Amino acid sequence: MNLSQKRLRFERAQVVEGDAGQCRVDVTLTHAGRIVEASAGGLSSGSGPLRAAATAALLAVEDAAEGRFKCQVTDLDHVNVLGKDLIALLVDVHFEGRDVQVFGSCQVQESDIVTTCKAALNATNRIFELAMRKGI
Repeated sequence: MNLSQKRLRFERAQVVEGDAGQCRVDVTLTHAGRIVEASAGGLSSGSGPLRAAATAALLAVEDAAEGRFKCQVTDLDHVNVLGKDLIALLVDVHFEGRDVQVFGSCQVQESDIVTTCKAALNATNRIFELAMRKGI
């Protein structure tokens, strides 16, 4: 299997508006021909949809890694650095009995929701690759 087939790929994210100021974000990733989907809910205002997108993306990453590690959003921000708009994400990861924090970012080019999902992948791709290598 070549490297591109081993990597997680972002496919789509969709925000579904709910009742009483709530929303749900559905995220789809692919890995080695397998479709991985996850959803997470949150507030539909402020950073709620972004946090839900990050959480759903991380849940999909965990699923794709077959539970070899756990991760959760610690902090999330939409920032401007050197004239570029970015989504920055800090993630707590529990892997092989250790707790670490990883950072990911992605330049905003499409929607903030898509960019947040890609920042989550950026944050976890090294841990994912290590976890999958150890699972061989």
